[in-house]
Amino acid sequence: MKIQKYIGFTMMAVALHTATSCSDWKDWNDVQSDSNMAATQTLWENIAEKPELANFKQILEHTGMQELFSANKYYTVWAPTLTSAQRDSILNLDSAVIVDQFINNHIAEYNHQATGILAERIHTLNEKSYNFSGENGIYQFNDVNIVEKNIPSTNGTIHILQGKSPFLPNAYQNIWMVSNMDSIANYFKKYELTRLDESKSVAGPMVNGKQTYIDSVMITYNSMSNAINAKLDSEDSLYTFIMPNDEAYNKLYKKIASLYTYVDGTKAQDVANSTSATSYTLLTAPSIDMSYLKDSLIRRQIVNHLVYSHNDKYNAKFFDGIPYTYKGVGEPEDTIYSTYRGKFSEPDKILDPAHITETIKLSNGRAVVVDSLMFKPWETFNVQRTVSGLNPCRVLRANTSYIVLYNLDGSPLYIDGDIVTYLRAEPQSSSGKPEVDYYLRNVLSGTYRFYAVVAPGEAGDSTTTPKPNWLNFTLNYYNPQKGNVADYEFKNSNFVSGSEIITYSERESDKGKEVRTAIKDVDFFNDVNKIDTLYLGEFTFPCCYVGIGDYSPNIKIKSSDSFSTLSSRGHTAAFDRTIRIASIILRPVEYDDYLKKDEE
Repeated sequence: MKIQKYIGFTMMAVALHTATSCSDWKDWNDVQSDSNMAATQTLWENIAEKPELANFKQILEHTGMQELFSANKYYTVWAPTLTSAQRDSILNLDSAVIVDQFINNHIAEYNHQATGILAERIHTLNEKSYNFSGENGIYQFNDVNIVEKNIPSTNGTIHILQGKSPFLPNAYQNIWMVSNMDSIANYFKKYELTRLDESKSVAGPMVNGKQTYIDSVMITYNSMSNAINAKLDSEDSLYTFIMPNDEAYNKLYKKIASLYTYVDGTKAQDVANSTSATSYTLLTAPSIDMSYLKDSLIRRQIVNHLVYSHNDKYNAKFFDGIPYTYKGVGEPEDTIYSTYRGKFSEPDKILDPAHITETIKLSNGRAVVVDSLMFKPWETFNVQRTVSGLNPCRVLRANTSYIVLYNLDGSPLYIDGDIVTYLRAEPQSSSGKPEVDYYLRNVLSGTYRFYAVVAPGEAGDSTTTPKPNWLNFTLNYYNPQKGNVADYEFKNSNFVSGSEIITYSERESDKGKEVRTAIKDVDFFNDVNKIDTLYLGEFTFPCCYVGIGDYSPNIKIKSSDSFSTLSSRGHTAAFDRTIRIASIILRPVEYDDYLKKDEE
């Protein structure tokens, strides 16, 4: 069976995506008949006669690797000079570790000569990639100076190094090599899987109807690494991996946990399938392992945005080490993207040196160990929820259409990069009052500030002067204390109970007369001169709805009940019954406070 493992100095860590062979070395790369015609000795014979390589020779003999250097294969060896203390320290390691992280870390296939201007990327036998560079007779391998170069052998070339080439783990291997990192290491370990690669395996005979294999190739991979689009084991990639130590991990875990309060038996209204405006079938979420669900979602939120590709064009300037620069006046180069495509502002704060405890050079980038994850919550685990006005779960007593707003020049109107389109719910009769319901999916057990984006009357209708809406917003949610659903009416903070509004009679006998009408303190009015964002108020959901299926709170929008008073007096012409909703916004309070502070 073919399988390859990378073994850490402190524990074994299986590499990802590596298909490996039962035979120790590849079957191609045989020495050619004209190779190193001036050489008279093998690699092993040359190493054995060099006194400065005596300690290196002892390590090769200890592991039985001298046979490799006498074989009919062609290798380049960057042979290290070692002190006795260095030799003894290496010999105290497990033999498999010595071979993988020391011996194979100094050997590559084929002939790599140190001549001229050199800038090679060497792929060593342990599948690492290191720089082989220099000029004017001065060369380095993996930043270690070469003191004697191009020693010819019948089966390869030797360069003598001034010390050993440091083994650099890749981003995946490094997870298990850093102390105080159990939380993240254990999490990734859960998702490590091995499967048979049939395309690379050698098939044998069928036995009892099942395919057997003479030589099987097993691939070990990590499904979580794949899920966040990070090839952490790839030596051809380049990443910055932000690694929270246990202190940072547990601190963020506790912060997120309050937003994932689950209640068994959570109920919700089946609004979409209800034909009555006042009677609803109640749905009860099935019993699930709430603790397991909560723990899984929290841990996934922590790891989603830890990895950043240097090859991503949005990240290049920041992660390539170029100083923090600006595009232009007032436009800082302040946005980076994680491999999971999370967008983050102020990367210099995410990588605040005050919270970096260690920076580790990797074979495919760098690991940054932090004692605190400095992400803004609204950019990671507590994001704004926006419900499009185009997706109601139910509309009653109305004819619906979808309207795109246009500028005066006829071009579509954009806000924040999106064309402004809204739901138009027009009453089916002159006295009808439409109702529009929206599900609020995936809300957390946290506090949100609610906004409704309301469009004015349709532009371009010269016969109609836009009139404001007079709207009521009612939230339906599950109340664990009552064990049932409950309603919450948002109150207009601009009015107090018992306030009055002034309208003018439209009846012939009362034309021009002012009529004062008391309104409830739960009604809202929009400004007809703009796309108006109404602040509805603040609400704290007592339980979380993420991951429990199609069970959600909902919000109902309807014309105010006070319309009945105006209708009896003939004053309905002062307000528009047609509801025009572009979106409902649920903004976490921490984010809302940040935006308001930023506007000051």
